[in-house]
Amino acid sequence: MATTTPDQLRSRGTAHRSPETVASREHRQDAPTPTSSAADRGTLTMSEKVIEKLAAQSAYELSFVAGLGGGVLGVGRKADTDHRPQVDVELSGRNVTVFLDIALDFPTDIAARSAQIRRHVSGSIETATGLQVRRIDITVKALTTTTDRPRRSLQ
Repeated sequence: MATTTPDQLRSRGTAHRSPETVASREHRQDAPTPTSSAADRGTLTMSEKVIEKLAAQSAYELSFVAGLGGGVLGVGRKADTDHRPQVDVELSGRNVTVFLDIALDFPTDIAARSAQIRRHVSGSIETATGLQVRRIDITVKALTTTTDRPRRSLQ
């Protein structure tokens, strides 16, 4: 068994390299810096599924929005606070179109609630991704009464 001293271990990694080589690797001119432009650092690609999940979660954060759950092949589905709204997204370059299927509390001003949902969801998507939300189409699939759904609370 060969024994190695700590000095031998330290010198092993740099013994065959000159100090100039080590220094030049640490300060390469072609390496991206924190201040270089985004195009120099690479590209970022986001799946439509990521944006769909972001939009669904954002809409679900609003207390008056519920998703639809249960049923078989869409038959017998009902408003369910345990489910997030169903979302489909079309991504075209840096523009996003969102299609949102939701259930709302009843009675409610559907137009006013829809405007609140659009503001909240588009703000969340634009803040998180930098993409521009071109349009949000909302389909109200069900209305629920307060007795139909339990209140959300942190536990």
